[in-house]
Amino acid sequence: MTPGAVLLEAQHVTQRFRLPNGQNLEALRDVSLAVREHEVVALVGPSGCGKSTLLRLFAGLARPVDGKVLYRGQSLDGVLGAAAMVFQTFALLPWLTVAENVTMGLEARGVDGAARRDAVARAINLVGLDGFEQAYPKELSGGMKQRVGFARALAVAPEILLMDEPFGMLDPLTTENLRSQVVNLWRDPATGVNTLVVVTHSVEEAVFLAGRVVVFGSNPGHVREEMVNPLPYPRQERSPEFEEMVDRLHAILTATLLPEPAPATPQRLVPFPRVHVSEVTGLLDHLLTRPDGKGPVFELAEDLGVDYDRMSAVVRAAEQLGWVTTPGEIVQLTAAGREVMAMDDAARKDVTRARLAKQPLFARLVGMLKEGDGAVEDEEVLADLTIYFPFIPAESLFAIVVEWGRYAELLDHDADAGRLTLLGWEGAAEARVE
Repeated sequence: MTPGAVLLEAQHVTQRFRLPNGQNLEALRDVSLAVREHEVVALVGPSGCGKSTLLRLFAGLARPVDGKVLYRGQSLDGVLGAAAMVFQTFALLPWLTVAENVTMGLEARGVDGAARRDAVARAINLVGLDGFEQAYPKELSGGMKQRVGFARALAVAPEILLMDEPFGMLDPLTTENLRSQVVNLWRDPATGVNTLVVVTHSVEEAVFLAGRVVVFGSNPGHVREEMVNPLPYPRQERSPEFEEMVDRLHAILTATLLPEPAPATPQRLVPFPRVHVSEVTGLLDHLLTRPDGKGPVFELAEDLGVDYDRMSAVVRAAEQLGWVTTPGEIVQLTAAGREVMAMDDAARKDVTRARLAKQPLFARLVGMLKEGDGAVEDEEVLADLTIYFPFIPAESLFAIVVEWGRYAELLDHDADAGRLTLLGWEGAAEARVE
């Protein structure tokens, strides 16, 4: 189908949220995106880049703090009645049958009597759940539960189907089957579904479903690039043309998630990626098993069973410590990375401590601690993190700093006293017990 007139549009949308600590988090900044009739659009990008936030703005479940959302050229005020949403979690009420769960959206819209019964029967038939009308969710497999979610959305005959990682909790075989069914539902005029907008972490899923893939950057969320996918439907995932499109999207996402470092002064403060010590050592350990100690970042993510954005964060942490390099899409183990993995625990901690001390954020904290005679209150550190990294929740960054600092025996933290201390600093022990 050829995309038609603009159906949904975000115009210079900015969205902020107030976190429990009172800090404002800017999820989206100045995002403009148009979705046309008869189109499938996939939103991809790192976690926390505002993809799901934009989906909820399109649904009218939230309003932007700046900019506006339009439906067919008119400002959207309230929930968009022409849309239905499918979530990653099944969101079924366990005490209701399949038919009763599917009925919920119709009840909310005031559909009753024969019209409601006909709509429920039609939706259940469309997703292939005939015969399960009186079954309860506990009797269904994960794939069947998600079919109920699709049936509930289709029962209201939506013009627009919004999907937030709808296959994220399903096994690969079920996912592959449901993806194909979603395309068939979209292409079938009987469903009434005109347009699909899907948030996904899967590159293959985006290429399989979408005619246009929108890549988001983060901190704050923004549209970084768009990729048109001209492959005809139905798509063959193992065809050379499909693989070529996957590789193109990989390249775009790699540039987004693992950008080439820009020239900077040594004083430039950069955050340490919010990943655990075990994740970085796990990556290095895996690279040791690969030929020449290297591999494409997306292949590594698949091998280790993590999302590509999480893998990219792990790679960035290892790169900041000098244990890998990232030429293009390839993650390459360095000589220092091989050496640190060959060490015993004590030597590995010593090396990590020395490398952390040179990482800009840790170097700044060490300086603060020395100025404070080896100890600094949590509030002072959190305020500093908020100033320098306003788009990163300060508590989560602080928790990672504490984890790595403790592992390397560089820092210690007293949660009761709310104080960070520098290990090995003369006077630090006295500061901890004041």
